[in-house]
Amino acid sequence: MTTVRAVAHIHSEWSDDASWPLDRLAAAFRKRGRSVLLMCEHSRTFTEAKWEEYVQACAAASGDGVLVVPGLEYNDADNVVHIPVWGEVPFLSQTPDIADVLAHTRAADGVAVFAHPWRRNAWRRFDPAWAKDLTAVEIWNRKYDGWAPNRQARAYAERLGLPPFVALDFHGARQFFPLAMELTLTGPPSRTTVEDALRDGRFEPLAFSRSALRLTSGVGGLALAAAEAARAVAARTVRAALNRRK
Repeated sequence: MTTVRAVAHIHSEWSDDASWPLDRLAAAFRKRGRSVLLMCEHSRTFTEAKWEEYVQACAAASGDGVLVVPGLEYNDADNVVHIPVWGEVPFLSQTPDIADVLAHTRAADGVAVFAHPWRRNAWRRFDPAWAKDLTAVEIWNRKYDGWAPNRQARAYAERLGLPPFVALDFHGARQFFPLAMELTLTGPPSRTTVEDALRDGRFEPLAFSRSALRLTSGVGGLALAAAEAARAVAARTVRAALNRRK
């Protein structure tokens, strides 16, 4: 068995709202002790040909101790529900029906995660029938939840009967943060061993190199939530000041 630390939900210049090249991402996360990048490009600008080109680009960007795993983030028609998908799943169109995404992913033995449930209240649209086809649910998304997980996230994952996942939702340097998924592989890192570990539930969400679950409650969780609240207020204040200067 091999244990690796992965960063999940990473966007590159292949997405329409991010700009980092794959090789720059690989180098940046290598410096931070991460050896697997679970990429997650927006499907809305992809085609089947672009997907095939992207898979090759991820393979080319892998090396020097870093594996870049291709993946797509599918969203519903009005951009509320998002599902990151990894594995040998064929391209499913730019905005397919979510139930179809999950059915095709299961048929291809792939991996699907319910992303940022609290963004635009996506959790309200969750169909209980989806749970059987999902691998995990994000309890902490750095881009949308900030420095602390949503306080309801762990209980929500338990209600769904799904393992918890942590993700950076990386679009730029502001999303660098000590969140990681620790994967237990049955062999050297490869797309196959990584995707097998995800599908089989051989993973643990980490924050600051320890279980992320400890920060979903208790004194540590409250302190981090307070820090996130202060950060959010400061960020809004700075944005307001900048807008007044325009």
